[in-house]
Amino acid sequence: MVRLSRLNGQVIAVNPDLITWIEVTPDTTLSMLGGDKVMVRETLDEVIERVVAFRREIGDRAHPPSKAVLDSIVPTRADRRSDRAPSHTLPPGSQRR
Repeated sequence: MVRLSRLNGQVIAVNPDLITWIEVTPDTTLSMLGGDKVMVRETLDEVIERVVAFRREIGDRAHPPSKAVLDSIVPTRADRRSDRAPSHTLPPGSQRR
């Protein structure tokens, strides 16, 4: 979440994933995914800096999923191969021409 201030000084926390675009007219207005608009005291550049800082912080804490988690979601190549006949063999009695 990104901390911002409404025009009246009230501090709010905004999920940056829900910001669709930011407009400066002259106040900075955030257009949210659900259609809401939020006017804030911060400049466009300040909002962008805070979103970038948030992304960096989240990225530093993010860890790739473990092999066990990945294996439970996506079948391995060996699993996929065992479900079907090998493509390089021909049925008995057939010949290559």
